[in-house]
Amino acid sequence: MATPQNRTQGRKAPQATLNLILERDIIMTNKGDWKARNNLMKHFDTLLYSLAEKYSRNTHDLNEYIKAGEAGLITAAKKYTPSIGAAKFELFALDYIEKSMARRHSGGGFLSRLFER
Repeated sequence: MATPQNRTQGRKAPQATLNLILERDIIMTNKGDWKARNNLMKHFDTLLYSLAEKYSRNTHDLNEYIKAGEAGLITAAKKYTPSIGAAKFELFALDYIEKSMARRHSGGGFLSRLFER
């Protein structure tokens, strides 16, 4: 007879649980936790890669755009407030990620990074 523990093995965690984990990782990233930062990067790696492919022309550019997207993701994590909610964080972060990649695409020099036009 299957126990409740055996029936849940192999299934994905409920969305609410994933949102709590994501929110914890965002908050801990702001406190300087590298493990949480890496978890956040892993969570968004597919999105970062697909957006970087949109801008890049070769492999070197792809890596540069991914790094720019990661910087945008960290910026979004710093500006995150729990009132936004982890479920909406991906949409919230998308704006910062795309701005960061677009700035890289336009050549964004020192002054544009300084004043974030």
